[in-house]
Amino acid sequence: MTCSLGDSLEGIVDAVRHKRIKPEQIPFDMAGLPYTRPYYLINRNERDKLNNRSAEYFYEILFSAVSRALADAGLNRAEIEEMHLFFGSTSMDVPVFEGNHRKTSETVSGMFLHSSFGYGKLAGAIAERFGIGGNCYSFATACTSSANALLYAAAMISEGQIGRALVVGYDLFNNLGFYGFEALKSIAASEYRPLDRTRDGMILGEACGVAVLEGKPRKAGDFMHLGGANLCDTYSITSHDEEGSVVAETMNRALKQAGIGPEEICAVKAHATGTESNDRTECAAMRVTFGSHMPPVTCLKPFIGHTVGACGVNEMILFTESVKAGFVPSTPGFREQDENLNLAPLTENMEAGEGIFMLNHFGFGGNCTTLILSNQDHKG
Repeated sequence: MTCSLGDSLEGIVDAVRHKRIKPEQIPFDMAGLPYTRPYYLINRNERDKLNNRSAEYFYEILFSAVSRALADAGLNRAEIEEMHLFFGSTSMDVPVFEGNHRKTSETVSGMFLHSSFGYGKLAGAIAERFGIGGNCYSFATACTSSANALLYAAAMISEGQIGRALVVGYDLFNNLGFYGFEALKSIAASEYRPLDRTRDGMILGEACGVAVLEGKPRKAGDFMHLGGANLCDTYSITSHDEEGSVVAETMNRALKQAGIGPEEICAVKAHATGTESNDRTECAAMRVTFGSHMPPVTCLKPFIGHTVGACGVNEMILFTESVKAGFVPSTPGFREQDENLNLAPLTENMEAGEGIFMLNHFGFGGNCTTLILSNQDHKG
């Protein structure tokens, strides 16, 4: 995983434990706007600076994360060759396209020679680079993209269709997303405050997360996927029904597939974008699902930003690695409860051991995904 907190899992988890967050202010130079907005940028060294990036940098971030994930999983060459690839992203290779456009003074037709070759290009590049011989699947379902990649990979393994999957969630800074969300007035002015009464929007982030999924755990403490669900709320072209009926149904279907009741959930990782409508919808849905027995809730976006389509894999890694380290993270930025939401997330780290956990992701346009994970000793 590579994000604004670095590229070392140990260092990232330590930063989460101690609430060390690193958003930067970015100006709107292209539009000539007289203000900035925060963004969680990868910023390890001089090469990470936005003005120094290139197509080579884009693929370096991607291939480095994949290489480290394969090494961490301890896969041999034969195991890598037979695995399948699941890729989730909102922007895909838009950052590369934008970079090429900035550097060319060609005609419009010449510009399009530098454009993307389609959504499958990045998954294909990974497969070619690492010798992955299985099928490649690409997901572009807004903010649920890599969560759906996880869900489908886990389902295909569970059904015996495949034996192993590499799942990637990758979104890098691009002007299309940054300026687009600002045009929607969805970006917070300074601080990320999901579920807080004074919340004023999201803060975008960039990250590349990679996970290897198999039918059985390799190491003590590995997480199992118990179940999940995906639905699409057709209430609106851009948002969800604020009563949360479809969101709640997604959670309930995930619980049913996992064969558990809501009372067995030890903690919930909320999607919690920090926008007025998203937080209201999600909290309403959780009240429907859990009633008066609400489990502890955490919001992870204040640590790495809203990494849009990449958030499924990256927040899963952030959450599970924190639990392995003995805690469920708190929610930086939360200070004042919103009486209309009637829900307060953790404000201090909570001790964690074995348990069953719910991870929620809800996308722009109504897509809903819930994952149920467990680190308990499951036989068989």
